Amino acid sequence: AVTVQRSIKTGLIRFVGAAATSTITAKATAGLDGTVSPDCIIVLDPSAQNAFLVNNGATVAATGCQIAVNSTNAQAASIAAGSSVTGKELDIVGGCSCVGGFPTLKTAQPAVADPFASLPAPAIGSCAAHPTMYTAGSGATIMPGTYCGGITVSNGVTGVTFAAGDYIINGGGLTFGGGVTVSGSNLMFYLTGTNATYASLIIANGVTVTLSGPTSGIYQGVLFYQDRTITSSSNATFAGGANMNLTGSLYFPTTNVSFSNGVSGADTTAIVAKQVSFVGGADIKYDPTGSLTGLFSKAIALMQ
Repeated sequence: AVTVQRSIKTGLIRFVGAAATSTITAKATAGLDGTVSPDCIIVLDPSAQNAFLVNNGATVAATGCQIAVNSTNAQAASIAAGSSVTGKELDIVGGCSCVGGFPTLKTAQPAVADPFASLPAPAIGSCAAHPTMYTAGSGATIMPGTYCGGITVSNGVTGVTFAAGDYIINGGGLTFGGGVTVSGSNLMFYLTGTNATYASLIIANGVTVTLSGPTSGIYQGVLFYQDRTITSSSNATFAGGANMNLTGSLYFPTTNVSFSNGVSGADTTAIVAKQVSFVGGADIKYDPTGSLTGLFSKAIALMQ
């Protein structure tokens, strides 16, 4: 808040007893103002057929939010018979082969900008500490840093904790094998490498994963962040029977995200990816504040 005062000489009013000078005060208060994205799924591919795909009887709940599909294709989105999508709205630049259930459908809509397009890449540290793939055992606590060759939590490993911080996965990807239990909060995973070494995120069958993104700072709300310079067919995969409690955004701007065979327990999550497919169901819960998913645009505004 700023207060400005200035004394000025009075005019003819002095002749009726007023003071020779008068003080004028002006106050102004600036504060953070902004908007929260109405979307919890944003599909960035500009032209692909089936850029947003729901089939095989999948039920997708976009609870309290909208879905935006940027593809101009006449079949930019496809919801097969026996499948369904619920949510506030499905907005598509192109068209939809909508045979199953779907929310309010709007086609010929303007494309939605990538909300994380200006998010800088984190610094990639030395490979000295973890030059090859790191494999966690039961009860392990994994510390933040650069992991060259990736991180694997193998089948059946339980009680793995990720300490708070940024994890740079420089090649090799991040894999949670079948039946594992993994947890951690205030985390950001950056998936990078060369086009040859890059591997994505794999969450296998029967996994229990409870992870949440940073609560402040430049990466606030971004849980998984794929290097946008990567061109790869290695896609993020969430497999059948996984019990996921993920708080934060899944950001895969140049690769695809796939959900298969039923994923339960999804927490406050947003997906921003090149393409998104659901062969099994998923529950995506909206973040009305934007603070948990990072989908909040901040600006300085004059409040009074």
